[in-house]
Amino acid sequence: MSQWLAVALALLSAVCLAVGTQQQGSAVADVAHGRLGLRSLAVLLRRPRWLLGLTLLGAGTALNVTALGLATVTVVQPIGVVALVITTLLHARHRRLRINRRTWTAIGLCTAGGAVFVTCAVAATDPARGISRWAEHTVVVMLVVLTCVLAVSAAMFGRSLGGTFYVVGAGILYGFVAVLVRLTLIRIQGSAGTPLDDVNWLAVGAAVVAAVLGGWFVQTAFAAGPPDLVIAGLTVIDPMVGVLLGMLVLGEAAPGFSVPVGVLMAAAGGVAIVGVAVLSQHHPEVLERRAELARHDRTRPAPGSSAPRPAAPQSSAPDRPAHDRPPGRHA
Repeated sequence: MSQWLAVALALLSAVCLAVGTQQQGSAVADVAHGRLGLRSLAVLLRRPRWLLGLTLLGAGTALNVTALGLATVTVVQPIGVVALVITTLLHARHRRLRINRRTWTAIGLCTAGGAVFVTCAVAATDPARGISRWAEHTVVVMLVVLTCVLAVSAAMFGRSLGGTFYVVGAGILYGFVAVLVRLTLIRIQGSAGTPLDDVNWLAVGAAVVAAVLGGWFVQTAFAAGPPDLVIAGLTVIDPMVGVLLGMLVLGEAAPGFSVPVGVLMAAAGGVAIVGVAVLSQHHPEVLERRAELARHDRTRPAPGSSAPRPAAPQSSAPDRPAHDRPPGRHA
């Protein structure tokens, strides 16, 4: 029963995340054109729309954390795919975009893949299984290394990296954060003394740093693409990372987990990934930006060529010196 309550909370979380994402994404697009900087962030901190989005994202995160206290990461995280449909509809209405057939197909693939994944996850995981300290430390070490690699890559190559890097990076980071939140809640609930006696504060610190970096990545991705594309990547990559960590590292697989169930979950995940790939290529706003870049390239002069110089104004020839004038001509 607790797992289905967690599913309901996760659905409500998805609604909050969808509306918050759309609000923040549109605010970032209005301020930062293709690139987010500290100056743009300072402007956003004074925008009511961006702050409303931040509040909704905070509420959605709180609901998601509550759901993680009732069920496994494998059950809770995939439900976020519902936010994709809501975000797409809200963003299309805000930008007055017409959603094309391939975009609807992509949304359908993401939603269907996510639904099958959730159904299998409920049957294939056991939230009552104990998790060892070794498994928890393994996740923390993996996250610390990953955070350092992503932060250094963004600092060194940020100007040449596209929005896909930031979406994928944020999805992986959030997948690790969800796992560590789940582990921290288990330690609090199972503590023999005070609730905080068994908390791994290194895990908490690593999760906070990763969440902050993931948040920056999401805002940067908003500046480079539509918010529904951003949330599409997050809702597919985040749960997959959580599932892999839950089953391979934390040992959350239930005794009834079988190879056919694993194959079905893998196929559902593959369908969702294909949906994200289609959306990244055929979203109306992506096509609009691509056409705009093509028009800009056509009007830009080719490399190595110079713009035509304006014709020099005609002027009367200067008087010749007296000794160069033809005979019979006098000044």
